[in-house]
Amino acid sequence: MGLVSKDAGIELDIYQLLFKTFFLLDDSDSRFFAEYGLSTRQFWALQHLDEENGRSMVDLSRLLITDKSNVTGIVDRLENMELVKRVPSTHDRRVTLITLTAEGSRLREKVDENHALRIFDLMKVLDASQLQMLFEYLTSVSQSIEKELMQADAGQ
Repeated sequence: MGLVSKDAGIELDIYQLLFKTFFLLDDSDSRFFAEYGLSTRQFWALQHLDEENGRSMVDLSRLLITDKSNVTGIVDRLENMELVKRVPSTHDRRVTLITLTAEGSRLREKVDENHALRIFDLMKVLDASQLQMLFEYLTSVSQSIEKELMQADAGQ
């Protein structure tokens, strides 16, 4: 038997359901993006890029919440697919910026549109008022966790 009894409260049930939902969404997204030849991380990288203003690998790693070595692999694969390109920074020659190609921009737009439709389809089990309540509840939980993490980081 675990450290907490089964009648410990709904909090553990909600946590486990949120955890399960996260993994289900992640698996669903992985399958969806694979239809376009992308991994989930590749899709999110495309979300943070445009054709005009590049992002450095460091900036992209922060936005994707991963280390620079992972971003290098993601960018390498996107570059091989001709969806992004590396360009030298005009402000600092030590920095290479990542930008979308025209093909990358077209693919991102197509995937964005179809992903939004998929999300609407997944969420249609709730009506507008239920969605609003869920949004408010999850926002409160998320903000509480963020605050706790920021306090922990400040204490280090």
